[in-house]
Amino acid sequence: MSKHSGKEKRIIALAYLHRYGWIAIAFLLTLIYPKFLFISFIAFSIWSFVGYKCRWKHIFCSYQNAYHIKMTPDSIDWNWIKKSDAYLIPIIFFIIGIAGVIII
Repeated sequence: MSKHSGKEKRIIALAYLHRYGWIAIAFLLTLIYPKFLFISFIAFSIWSFVGYKCRWKHIFCSYQNAYHIKMTPDSIDWNWIKKSDAYLIPIIFFIIGIAGVIII
């Protein structure tokens, strides 16, 4: 049986959606509407930035997964996340998204 509660499982599921799920959804919807890939880049950047600033637990767990560390939604230390990752990754995705929307 799992050690995580139902709430922790939902946080971990959202972390996986933030880390991997949005990519699958974006590529599927890109088949219907080509600009959607770049729109999803913009949405991901906003989701990541706002989630970091508002200290959403699933964003912290997503960064833990990116660093190949076990997700701990019950034990969060926001100072552990590199500021360069928290700001630079959303900025890069936002710029690519805006450029893609303008170009296509």
